[in-house]
Amino acid sequence: MFINTEAFAPTTDKSDISTLLPASFRDDDLSLLAPLSDTSKFLHLDLSVQRLNDIQEYLWLAGRPMPPRPLNYQISVSRTIIVDEKIDMHLVWGPGRRIHIKPLPQYLLDSRFWAANLTCSCSSNLESDKTPTPDSANISPSSSNTDPDTCSRCDLSKSALGFLTSYIALIQYPSDFIIAQEYNLLPAELTWPQWRALVQNLLDDDVMNPDRINRRYKYGELRLSRLNKIYAFHLGSLFRGYRAKYQTYQELLHTYLAPITAMTVYFALVLTAMQVGLATEQLAGSQAFQRASYGFTVLSILGPLALVFLVLVVAAAHFAANALATLVFRRQRSGFFRRMAGRA
Repeated sequence: MFINTEAFAPTTDKSDISTLLPASFRDDDLSLLAPLSDTSKFLHLDLSVQRLNDIQEYLWLAGRPMPPRPLNYQISVSRTIIVDEKIDMHLVWGPGRRIHIKPLPQYLLDSRFWAANLTCSCSSNLESDKTPTPDSANISPSSSNTDPDTCSRCDLSKSALGFLTSYIALIQYPSDFIIAQEYNLLPAELTWPQWRALVQNLLDDDVMNPDRINRRYKYGELRLSRLNKIYAFHLGSLFRGYRAKYQTYQELLHTYLAPITAMTVYFALVLTAMQVGLATEQLAGSQAFQRASYGFTVLSILGPLALVFLVLVVAAAHFAANALATLVFRRQRSGFFRRMAGRA
């Protein structure tokens, strides 16, 4: 597929595409590296949505198989836009009506970067592509008969194109473009005519064909609470889920104890009503009401205590899981520093 980007005026030195990349990035062991030291690894971490691909067959439980709604819609339903550089949190919305959106990297709008790092020769992605031309303003995979399994850039290309299609849906109107600029979701140099021209080129080239994009982007917004449940029940990640719900133990205790507090207030109201009922002649002599009062009194005493104990057990389990994860990470980091010292 060939995506024409002649509408984009140069914004950086043509001899240096490093200015399109961030200052640093964290690899799998959280070491800080310069993107140019390993561009392939950086692009994998910046564009890969493997965590969502792992639960692809269950994504219908978390969202609809449709493009995301535009930014003006997100604002109209009182969602707060949260800028999040993690690609697997892109278009995930959660408590407090917050939707996470990853800013559009400038390197995805540069034809030279696509040619150098994101071109894919998988014929399976390019069934209807045009014959290659030497036009340097075209960014996309070049057509060949390469086996898709042997193309190391195929997944990256699909992820990059899928990410671009999500922005096509997010920014449809000038109002969406203004919102995106307000939240720094787009490069500062990008103008509305340039964006409109690029979108037209992408749509004319049928870039939104499901076969050309990562399957995650067949879905738009995804609900975080349901992703957590999918991870908990399908992958067994009971405590952390897709993304940890609680940043502190205070948040955890507040979430679990609040319903117990409300239930205790309800119990108090019911017991007060029963006490009044027992003072009346009609109910005082009723054996059924006497048994119900006895059972509810015992439940109101033991129920909250049992639930509080259960909450403490859950908090202790979270603490143990976090402590174990910390010890494992500490051991991994110690090994990493020993390896680095051995290379020095």
